[in-house]
Amino acid sequence: MSSTDPRSADEAGTAPDQTERVILQAAGEETGTGRPRDLIVVADSTGALTAAALDSLAEQPEARVWSWNASRAGTSALAKRFADPVAAGRLVLVAGADPLPLEEFAAEADAHLVLARLPTSLAGLEDLARRLARLAGQGGREDLTLVAGGRVKHMTRSQNEVLAGSFTEVRASRGVGKSRALIASGPRPDAPAPAPATGAATVSVHGQQLDLALRGSGGVFGGARADAGSLLLLDALDRALVGGEVAAEHAVDLGSGNGLLTAHLAAALPEAQVLGSDDDAEAVASTRATLEASGLSREGVRVSWDQSLSQEADGSADLVLLNPPFHDGTVVDATLVHGLLDAAARVLRPGGQLWFVHNSHLRYRHELEARVGAVSQRGRDRRFTVLSAVR
Repeated sequence: MSSTDPRSADEAGTAPDQTERVILQAAGEETGTGRPRDLIVVADSTGALTAAALDSLAEQPEARVWSWNASRAGTSALAKRFADPVAAGRLVLVAGADPLPLEEFAAEADAHLVLARLPTSLAGLEDLARRLARLAGQGGREDLTLVAGGRVKHMTRSQNEVLAGSFTEVRASRGVGKSRALIASGPRPDAPAPAPATGAATVSVHGQQLDLALRGSGGVFGGARADAGSLLLLDALDRALVGGEVAAEHAVDLGSGNGLLTAHLAAALPEAQVLGSDDDAEAVASTRATLEASGLSREGVRVSWDQSLSQEADGSADLVLLNPPFHDGTVVDATLVHGLLDAAARVLRPGGQLWFVHNSHLRYRHELEARVGAVSQRGRDRRFTVLSAVR
């Protein structure tokens, strides 16, 4: 990849930020074979890296950019912004209803460079490194190099150690402002295969204790652990199920994460249609693995890769569970939940219920009343509050 003027990467979109500039600068210093080579971009949330990659290959019509994004919303945004390169075959994106793992998506890419932001978790970074080592091992990619950038204040020596488990050489680039890139080269042929983390949780189903096997792929929220907010919600929900306050023929776990809530619904409502839905491909894989490991995969239980239930019909659900994200990366952003509340309100039938858990220091009762309907508090402890709202 040749060095690029950051302004040339701004194709009517966001210009590279400081971290993206350091990634592009470090990538420009890497040498290839001299022949046209594809480029792989991972988790491009702004489109700037994809734009820069396309720009750098403008004089190489045989080469393509492969941009993989775990986010369904992110993939759709890239498809909209880069419609012309996609139509011309210069840009390849994940297509179809199901997300492909990175190594399967890029299996036909003739690439020696991968551009990415550093994942926010070590588990996510380890998963990325292992998938790239596996991709390299598919043949002809022994020179595959990862250039992954981040803000220096969020970088640790542990990231180097994780990358060293899948690459023979790991070094740091020169810094740009307060950002720096890690460059990992020499994929190890003996690198461990990517595998989900394993864990377990005990939940109450109609008053009886049930052990669930949890699985967490990559950097999915909670890994393979049961988070305290979800457990508080499930405890309150099960009491309501036992008391006859909740019944559902079609139940939804919006933002399924590692599948804990979806698995509970599948166990507690054996005759119901159950949907686990998430925008994140790693969450989709985790939820499916949790259902399978817990013996709860069955007809009528499905998991979708979807943005805010966009594939579901209005008024189609009796019950929606929501344990939403409140962080955008490392920054608390309480507004992230608003679109999910609107999505829940749209798919709920009249009389349907939304069960929602949030950090107790945040205030969401008014938001639920305005977007869904009458609200009741179902549980509360020092950290979390559980509310239900009737459509």
